[in-house]
Amino acid sequence: MRAPAGLISAVVAIVIWQAATTIWPLANSSVPTATATLARLWEMLFMSETWASIWLTVQMALLGFLIALAIAIPFGVLIGLSRFALISTKFTFDFFKVIPPIVIIPITILVFGPTQQMGVFLVVFALVFALAIQTAYGVRDTDPVLIETMKCYGLGRTRQVLYARLPAAAPFIAVGIRISVSAAMIVAVVAGLVGGAPGLGRDLLLSQTSGENAQTFAIVLILGILGLAISRLVVLIQRRVIFWSPS
Repeated sequence: MRAPAGLISAVVAIVIWQAATTIWPLANSSVPTATATLARLWEMLFMSETWASIWLTVQMALLGFLIALAIAIPFGVLIGLSRFALISTKFTFDFFKVIPPIVIIPITILVFGPTQQMGVFLVVFALVFALAIQTAYGVRDTDPVLIETMKCYGLGRTRQVLYARLPAAAPFIAVGIRISVSAAMIVAVVAGLVGGAPGLGRDLLLSQTSGENAQTFAIVLILGILGLAISRLVVLIQRRVIFWSPS
């Protein structure tokens, strides 16, 4: 039985990490060994506080992602139906899309405080503009011959959207969703790391400031595993739902 390539690379990375922190002369005590980190990670997996923090982080990311999706897709379809609407809103959307969520954390703390609601708002802000413009581009990419054919058969705007424009936009939306899922997790962690929202981000900050280096690295590993698992799950769902897309 052949070992997965990903497992082999992970083992190699752990071996290099262990060697670098025990043998390499430049290694210092602030970087824990791989064995110490993995031991702490194993202990944390049996602590209810760890799973509570994981759930709070995932909840922030998921709730913000769903709200952004519910706002962005209908709005993206609406502006995608009109070339004038797309052109007139593009500058505004591009402006807000490039603003990093971290820069509005002081404002959100004033409004919401260091709460889960603050984290959800940051996730929505980070995702909604990019998802809306991605949806609009997908709607505009619909085959014009198909639209004209549907018009000739007397099919109205609603059926054109349901049976032509949304299927054409689905691969564009899928790409936006795939990127947004990872971004949602990042923003949820940043909301705790910088803004003090509950979850793994705040745990990471507290363990770092208290000098618990092994726990700090263990939380980073948890975030990496969590992000990888969610990303793989999204890809699997997309392949089954949007089966006509090559991506």
